[in-house]
Amino acid sequence: MIEDTIKNIVCTTLKIRPEDCSEDLAAGDIPQWDSLGHVNVLMAVEKHFGFAFDVVDSIDIESVGDIVDMVKKYTQGGAQA
Repeated sequence: MIEDTIKNIVCTTLKIRPEDCSEDLAAGDIPQWDSLGHVNVLMAVEKHFGFAFDVVDSIDIESVGDIVDMVKKYTQGGAQA
């Protein structure tokens, strides 16, 4: 399930407990998710799924839920990777 995979990537990348990670968790909500943490999360997601986010799309990503939505868009043919 994409949601679980992304939550796992976020938890691992930011070194947080799974119970602290929900789809509502957003950049800036926790100290680990600062600008560098954000870049690291996006890079980890890109590496796992084998595509690169478009710059405009990456700017729109602010939360775990946004990442889930964007990955679904890319993996279901809604965007050119």
